[in-house]
Amino acid sequence: MGESSLYAEILSAYSHGDTRLFRTNSALAWQGKVIEHTPTLLVLAHPRAIRFGAPGMSDLTGWSAGGIYTAIECKVGRRKPTDEQAAFIELVRRSGGRAGVARSVEEAGMIIRGDV
Repeated sequence: MGESSLYAEILSAYSHGDTRLFRTNSALAWQGKVIEHTPTLLVLAHPRAIRFGAPGMSDLTGWSAGGIYTAIECKVGRRKPTDEQAAFIELVRRSGGRAGVARSVEEAGMIIRGDV
């Protein structure tokens, strides 16, 4: 199972009732006047960077019962969270939210319920 399949299973299992989770992307994109565009090349004049999300932001974010901010970083196999992802999880926890790494739907449920 890949991470995208894990996101989908967790969203299907837990994003209803008092819990709402959303797929969150963190990225850097560019905008500007397109000078040249081919299938493999994009040339911009006056480029400006646009950031989406926060560095290390978890894959799934939202709230669990009672309106508690919830962040779930999905990992499969032996993959580990980056330092930025671990710092984001710790920040959420210190701020009173629920956060952690889930490798299964069951682990996501534990995070949502506050069992970890």
